[in-house]
Parts: sequence; C-alpha cells; structure tokens
Amino acid sequence: MLLKTYEIKILTQHIHPAVLKHEYNPHNVWDFDKQWQTKFCSCQPTGRCIFACFCSCCMGNKLAKYMGEKGIIGCFPCSLPYLRTKLRTARRIEGSCCEDYWASNCCMACTATQLANELETQGLWDVSKTNKSKHVRIDHSNQYND
Repeated sequence: MLLKTYEIKILTQHIHPAVLKHEYNPHNVWDFDKQWQTKFCSCQPTGRCIFACFCSCCMGNKLAKYMGEKGIIGCFPCSLPYLRTKLRTARRIEGSCCEDYWASNCCMACTATQLANELETQGLWDVSKTNKSKHVRIDHSNQYND
C-alpha cells in the first residue's frame, strides 16, 4: 500500500518549467555590435604586457585555460588567432577571422594583452592570481582576554 501511495504522489506532481522565448531573426545572427574594451596596442597594464612579451608561452597557457581550452595549446603561436576569434565571436565583438590572424601575427604580445584585458572586463580573468600575494598579519592579542 505504501508503494502505491508513493506512485500516486509522483504522478500527481505538476511541473511548470520556466520557458523563455527569444525571437529568432536569421538576418542578424552574424551582426556583431560590440567593440573591444581596450585598444590593440595599449600595453596596459604594463606588467601584463611585459609578461606577454617575455613569457609568451605562459601567457598563452593562461589564456587558453581561462577560455576553456587545454593549456598546452597556448604554447603554440598558431593558437593565438584561434583564441582571439573564439573570444571575439563569443562576446559578439566586431571583426573578422582575417583581422584576428593579422593582429596575432603583427604583435603576439599586444594580442595576448588585449585578450587578457577583454577577459578581465568580462570578469573572467582572475587578477588576484597574477598579483603577488600580500601577507596579512592577524592580531590574536585580544583572543584570550576575558
């Protein structure tokens, strides 16, 4: 009898899923309306730009990981146009694959810095991991006073 009661409860539950409907317009699927948040050759912050210049493999590894790829692909220079295209299309930033290719070959450090800055403005780049850790002194002097 207990089994039948349990079955009845399951069958009588009503589920009302939340359905969001978006109007689909096939003509504007590829209309990208956003711009890059930072300019291509703006080497700001300077530390990130220097990191991209002198340790491009490490920077590429970090970019690839933050973009959901295996870190090892960031060590190959040919992956930078791919990562730029991936981020640009995911964030609906204006541009083309050709621009991504030429930007990556023109200045790899500028491209890597621009990608990291774009990820940071989207809240996807963890700044705390790139900064040196700061030591905080914890005061326990009042802990044992009653």
